[in-house]
Amino acid sequence: MSPAAGFRPRSGCLGRVAAGSATRWGVSEGSPPGHGDAEGNADQDVVDARVRADIDRFGWHAALFPADGSTPGWAVTVGLFERFDHPEVVIFGPDLQSMNGLLTHVAHQVVHGRRFEAGEDAHDVLKGQAVGFRPVARKWIAPFLGNVAWHYRNEDFPVLQCFWPDPGGRLPWHEGADPDWRDDQPQLFHQETHRALSEALIEALRREGAL
Repeated sequence: MSPAAGFRPRSGCLGRVAAGSATRWGVSEGSPPGHGDAEGNADQDVVDARVRADIDRFGWHAALFPADGSTPGWAVTVGLFERFDHPEVVIFGPDLQSMNGLLTHVAHQVVHGRRFEAGEDAHDVLKGQAVGFRPVARKWIAPFLGNVAWHYRNEDFPVLQCFWPDPGGRLPWHEGADPDWRDDQPQLFHQETHRALSEALIEALRREGAL
């Protein structure tokens, strides 16, 4: 099922992969790049080579991180800024396959010339519903996007967070938004920790030493 035909991130809907591949840095490949010792780490060298090959072939790479307890999963592009001068895109949620499907659909549009803008609510991504794009504050790059920073060797790259709607079509900041769906998506355009993250996610990140 194409994400444009319906995206239900809490229901296990599968997204059709149109470009890029899904390597889970820090999940199946050892320590996430940027969070471990890159020197002499053959596994990281393999991952880096795969990321480079995907960017060269497809224009981007997808890095996937599954949900873990109180921490939602996320999927993020690597290479859109490098190849298309477009912000990288990150999506949070509990269903990794659905996030990858939506991310693939968004990235595929970027490859073919579409530009998503900070503050935009796009109505041409999901059928009959809007998704929101908001800029990720730089303070959240290290806790969530260290793998992308590893690729660029710095944190000086733009990122848009793509937000999906609840069953009523409401985005997380809309009045009456479903709290369960809202909590699955940290609002990383906020600088203030307690506005950006749920209490459960704040606690989880503090336990890991990320805050």
